[in-house]
Amino acid sequence: MMKSGIDDHLYAVIMAGGSGTRFWPRSRTDRPKQLLNITGDEILLKKTIELIKPIIPISRIKIATTLSQADAVQRTVPEISGESIIGEPLGKNTAPAIGTSTLFVERDDPDAIMIVLPSDHYIEDKEKFHQRIMAGAYQASQGDFLVTIGIPPRGPETGYGYIEAGTLIDKDNVIYAVKSFHEKPDINTARRFVNQGNFFWNSGIFIAKASTMLREIAEYLPHNYRWLVKIRSSLGKDEESGVITEAYKEMEAISIDYGVIEKSKNVLMVAGDFGWSDVGSWPSAAQYWPRDRNNNAFIGELINLDSSQCIVYSPKKPVALVGAEDLVIVEEDDVLLVCKRERSQDVRKLVEILKSQGRDKIL
Repeated sequence: MMKSGIDDHLYAVIMAGGSGTRFWPRSRTDRPKQLLNITGDEILLKKTIELIKPIIPISRIKIATTLSQADAVQRTVPEISGESIIGEPLGKNTAPAIGTSTLFVERDDPDAIMIVLPSDHYIEDKEKFHQRIMAGAYQASQGDFLVTIGIPPRGPETGYGYIEAGTLIDKDNVIYAVKSFHEKPDINTARRFVNQGNFFWNSGIFIAKASTMLREIAEYLPHNYRWLVKIRSSLGKDEESGVITEAYKEMEAISIDYGVIEKSKNVLMVAGDFGWSDVGSWPSAAQYWPRDRNNNAFIGELINLDSSQCIVYSPKKPVALVGAEDLVIVEEDDVLLVCKRERSQDVRKLVEILKSQGRDKIL
């Protein structure tokens, strides 16, 4: 557990700028998935704030989102001050977002330790999550470490990157040195990783001192860092907005994983054995919905005859199924989605087609 005083410097940066195209037609341009009740109990962004609030006060929680979503974020979580909502003029992946957010954290507290986490994950064991985060924050405070959370794999999943754990350096808190990172594998490689026993899913949660994060960005993304230096000089001045806009036009669009974390020589990993789930598709969200005896997950009224393994979201209209299997059905006022469950990841491809056709009214 952390030593006295370190928790006074803890900050959270919640990444909430995604578009959530795999959750279309519920997720739209003006209401992305993090601002929706996808799991059936609470809006994802609110759940993330509630998750982190027991260890980090509201005043030290920042939200990184796009300028186009900033007002909606403020309306959804009014307890977060407008100054703590960091609006990006352009979506440039996570490295520019985390770099810019780090500058705002550093301005508040040069000794800050940041927990960077997505807004769309589901955590079952919140107490253990807090324990693991605090253990990671303590490690980050002890040196120039980037600490990540690795999830013990539940099977050979091809949708996640993998972390290869090296030496166990803290048995009580299950903290390892990181040996290597691997991009999303094919199924045979994923099976080999799982069988080997020292591979973990990459959760996208990172912990570091603000100074360390900026130092690592300077080392591995020097072009982006030069623009971050310009942003830093503009903070609180009339030119702040214009400098950030100019910087975002010029910075490289790259993930913090690929641009920095995977290249760094100072990465540690805490085992995230706290019941983690990435709410990234309709099947992953539907695992938290009510189910009938035929394993149909639904929100709304479902009338079923000999149908099984379906996912139905239709809170306004009853849906009647006859002999259907493995379908995803999502009803909105202006559009109805029907797809095979196994093709649910391809909904984002459908969104790209609609964009190319100029169908903005239903996007």
